[in-house]
Amino acid sequence: MSSRHDRSNPFEPTVHEAQDSNSPGVVPEADLMRGLQLASDTVLRLATQTHAAVARGDAASAEAARMSLEKQLALTTRLIDELLFDGEVRHTTH
Repeated sequence: MSSRHDRSNPFEPTVHEAQDSNSPGVVPEADLMRGLQLASDTVLRLATQTHAAVARGDAASAEAARMSLEKQLALTTRLIDELLFDGEVRHTTH
């Protein structure tokens, strides 16, 4: 192998990562964690939009953002429950 070859290419999985990706149960949980990260980011974005709409006195936009936030929170809570309780249906008490 050439000394110019970069052995730490971030786009090529390491042997350990390749083995993990073939392990049962690892990939679905990783997908759920990515989904939870995206859902959490969306919650934050919608909360910020709601805050901004309320601050500028835009009731219609605030209500629309609040409704979206409510739906996104329900989705995010379901993802958390699925990760914590292995897919069992549990409802978080608010």
